[in-house]
Amino acid sequence: MQRSTILSLLLFGAMTNVAAAGEYYRWVDEKGTLHFSDSPPEVSLEIEVDISPLQLPSQPDNQLMPDSPDTPPSPLSPPEPALASTIKLLSPADDATLRNNQGDITLKIATDLPLGKDQSVRAVIDGKAQAAKKSSSLSLSNVDRGSHTIKVQLLQNGKVIAASPSITVFLHRAIQHKAPPAGKPTPL
Repeated sequence: MQRSTILSLLLFGAMTNVAAAGEYYRWVDEKGTLHFSDSPPEVSLEIEVDISPLQLPSQPDNQLMPDSPDTPPSPLSPPEPALASTIKLLSPADDATLRNNQGDITLKIATDLPLGKDQSVRAVIDGKAQAAKKSSSLSLSNVDRGSHTIKVQLLQNGKVIAASPSITVFLHRAIQHKAPPAGKPTPL
């Protein structure tokens, strides 16, 4: 039984090789139907078609993958906002006389543009720099009475990038005399 099966398989394989090597016909009839057959139609036109393998352009051995497309340019970062570059001391005016018994002086300042995130302002009174702040007004507290020179500075990352001209102010504070301590009466 096995011998007949093997023989049948060999015979079938030989027949398929003959059929594969044969000619095939294709045609479209008058109704537009496409037909395939191993025998030619009654009326036919013979066309020889040479089918050869497609030749690919040669590539270097070390190039396994096609070139990747150029990397697209990185998106432009938004422009940095313009930063303040000048500073003015608006008040008090030069040679002003101020009266404040607590010794407080309020400075109004202006910059050409709003302060940037790394910018601040500070007052300098009598050559001594005060604490920097992000504000359009600064307060000086407990200033002694008398004459003082004041200017304001614009800072960026802690460095002075602009300063106003110095002004002179005169601070008046009332002097409170303390009464001498009550002592013991002395006999006469």
